[in-house]
Amino acid sequence: MNKLSLNPKFLTIVVFLAWSFFCVSVSGQDTQQSTDEDLTPIPPKPIRPIQNKIFYPDIEEDSGVDKCLVAEFRFVALTVRDPLQRRIASEKWVQENAKFCSVAKLLTIRNNRAQWLGTGDSITIDAEVDKQLEIALDKSDEIFPALYGLKLPPPPVDDEEVQ
Repeated sequence: MNKLSLNPKFLTIVVFLAWSFFCVSVSGQDTQQSTDEDLTPIPPKPIRPIQNKIFYPDIEEDSGVDKCLVAEFRFVALTVRDPLQRRIASEKWVQENAKFCSVAKLLTIRNNRAQWLGTGDSITIDAEVDKQLEIALDKSDEIFPALYGLKLPPPPVDDEEVQ
């Protein structure tokens, strides 16, 4: 009886080599995909030369440029395919530009963040936007219920009641 039998050591080596080849080919695909995503165009910041010359002649060369463009954040959020890369790019944008945003723009980003970022959304983005909102609103206690859903206690009628 002539039976074909495979040596267990030989079989182990074949499986190991196949697995190694698979891992190398997959990592090569990830590298190629990353370089394609790095080439995603980022729109240039708009410059209004007339305003820059007339209103801000002696200030920095970026003067008059709106440094917080919601459309720019949205562009980054909607064009980067990989959720991890989208999260990293969005976190970077928020950390660099949110401090220049008005309350209305910060609220727009906050309210649309989940829809635009999808699975690339993160607590870092949420915290940074909320931090900038708190700074922008400074001592407006009436706004905090809208931000965090908190109901503030009514102020005391006069100082004598507070003990």
